[in-house]
Amino acid sequence: MNTTHRIRASQLPGIARLCLRQVHGGKKPKKLVGFQGPEGHGENIWVFSHRRSDQIIYSFKDKLDGFHDLKQLPYNGKKSKPAKLRKDYWAPMAKIEFPKGSGSVGRTVFQKLRELKHLHEVAWDNHTLYKQPLEYTEAENRSAAQRAAKGQEFRVLRNKAQRAKALNAQKANSVADIAAVLAGAGPGNKIKETTKHGTDVLMSVTVNWTDVQDMGYAELWSENVTHTLLEEEALSARTDLPAEAEAAA
Repeated sequence: MNTTHRIRASQLPGIARLCLRQVHGGKKPKKLVGFQGPEGHGENIWVFSHRRSDQIIYSFKDKLDGFHDLKQLPYNGKKSKPAKLRKDYWAPMAKIEFPKGSGSVGRTVFQKLRELKHLHEVAWDNHTLYKQPLEYTEAENRSAAQRAAKGQEFRVLRNKAQRAKALNAQKANSVADIAAVLAGAGPGNKIKETTKHGTDVLMSVTVNWTDVQDMGYAELWSENVTHTLLEEEALSARTDLPAEAEAAA
């Protein structure tokens, strides 16, 4: 039996509001052409590391954001991701400085570093599955010596917690990534410019280290990079989290 749906009188105000909302809601806000954030945005990249797990967070600011920056840390298993950023565990590892007015270059470098960090965390090989010799127990060292005497290979699988710990430790990878990106690696990297003569020129960059020995994680650094020690005054002033994050900690 066919029936015709009739609009009730009580529904008319709602339908009118719906039609009016569709008419006015169709307009999209105009995009701000050329808007690239506040002045100087991208000229400095802060690299924060976790004192115990060697996790890495990249930031344009000198203080960590307990909400947004926490999203950079992946979930690699139970208890592998902190619930909050504690200021006594996180500290600046390095500060990458670009020349004044070159924030667009810094933003492309930041993008490449974030992409490489994500790639390390999700596209890992069998090397992460097995323990390194330094992680062997005494019993495993004895077994390794016995296998080596027989000319056999010896490998020990990591459990879930050990694999999560290995995936979180991105400090060495991060330093190697910084060296590669500052050398011009990656499509769209504006740090490498092509002159009229067809030659590539790399922008001069300064990397300030909390511990200069950390730069040794990279096999090679390009000549456009200058290494200095991060000032103690700047370091002490930037280890604190924002007020809301500090209260949560």
